[in-house]
Amino acid sequence: MALVGASLIGWALDFSCRYWLPKTLIFAKDDNHAEEIVRIAREVFGESNDFAKKITYRNTGEKPKELIKAFRVDPFPRIAVTVDMIATGTDIKPVEVIIFMRDVKSEGYYEQMKGRGVRTIPDADLKAVTPDAQTKTRFVLIDAVGVSETKKNASQPLERKKSMSFDKLIDQIAQGRRDEDALSSLAGRLAALDRKLSVEDRERIIETTGGKTPRDLANALLDAIDADKQIEVIDQTHGPAPTPEQENEVIERLVEQACEPFDAAPVRNLLKDIKKQTEIIIDDITTDELIHADFDLKHAEAKIASFKAFIEENKDELTALQIIYNQSYTTQRLTYAAIKELAQAMKNPPHHLLTADVWQAYKRLDAASVKDAPVDQQLTEIISLVRFALGYDKVLEPFATKVQQRFNLWIGREKKAGREYTEEQLGWLHTIASFIAANAEIGPRDFMEVPSLADRGGILKAREVFGTGLNAMLDDLQGALVA
Repeated sequence: MALVGASLIGWALDFSCRYWLPKTLIFAKDDNHAEEIVRIAREVFGESNDFAKKITYRNTGEKPKELIKAFRVDPFPRIAVTVDMIATGTDIKPVEVIIFMRDVKSEGYYEQMKGRGVRTIPDADLKAVTPDAQTKTRFVLIDAVGVSETKKNASQPLERKKSMSFDKLIDQIAQGRRDEDALSSLAGRLAALDRKLSVEDRERIIETTGGKTPRDLANALLDAIDADKQIEVIDQTHGPAPTPEQENEVIERLVEQACEPFDAAPVRNLLKDIKKQTEIIIDDITTDELIHADFDLKHAEAKIASFKAFIEENKDELTALQIIYNQSYTTQRLTYAAIKELAQAMKNPPHHLLTADVWQAYKRLDAASVKDAPVDQQLTEIISLVRFALGYDKVLEPFATKVQQRFNLWIGREKKAGREYTEEQLGWLHTIASFIAANAEIGPRDFMEVPSLADRGGILKAREVFGTGLNAMLDDLQGALVA
């Protein structure tokens, strides 16, 4: 380790006119190497433990985030030794010296590591950390291992298989394809998909993959083909002098582990389906040509036919359809979960149906029977759509409109039965009805979590206002409004 001491002494001579040693960041090969460098740094300069610190993911006793903050804004530590925790992204402006005690194969990663020293800093902020510093006009890079001379892997775009469809690419990975171009391309597409996901789709993927998002899957693929990551795992597994066979074994294992989630057909099929739903195809080559000025009625007819076929195919499979189709509201209640399941099934292939699209198709074919448009992102609108398609309702209108009509009838029946409600109770009832219109059901937890109900005092206040008959009243009201 004489090389470490020599590098530190050479660096100190370069700043010999200053009493305070400049803030220095040293990149080590691994955690044990970092420990050794910290020990030597303290020994060379005859300083205490606060002078030089190891900042890695394996820090024991001290939290890495707190050490990074201290290195950024406090006079001590003067030297931070890391492996890759401060290699990218972490902005430590007072750093004036970077020492490489490890090689780096990736050109992009090397540039990011060097970038830790180029940050500018106001003179006052620099002096707060290094009292005898005047201004930061440069930084010193010490290459102790020849990192600047070794051949680097040129950065390449993630997408390297543009002509291959997502479905074909993910199937080939499942069938055993393991070349770097294919893995990189799949990672890029998964990362792009991750940015487009709705909350519901993200939850479905996490549940199907056992806790992983598309971003997690992409990162695993990229780590498996990253030369520096491979070297890090090889060193951790076999030490500093592995055989070629050991290196290949580790790399193959990393790749297999990254590809393993795609072996499961449910994972592949779900990713394919969601990818199709998020895709918007833009043709910027073909010249537009007006074929017909009216809405394509055949398209609307096809959309409605697809919706009716979907109902027929799933009337015995999906709980929400079973209840609506069989008019069994008195024996079984619609739940938000059942409606959500129905909405998701509609979106899935082969039908790819959205409530707003089917609603619009009905309006194009029979405008007189369709009133207003559905409320965006309100799943209960599907109830109105299904009832209209089955012929149970003669008019297609937003579910909230139907709920308000039924609420007025319910209030009328209550009056006839001799149950009069105070102004305070009516205020509660209107709020409850609005919630049911959007969610099809209501429970005690909703009174505590939904702002419109919690702001009124929650479940405790509701029980005070309605007394012991609250639960029975809610059950009766829900049945009347959603039937």
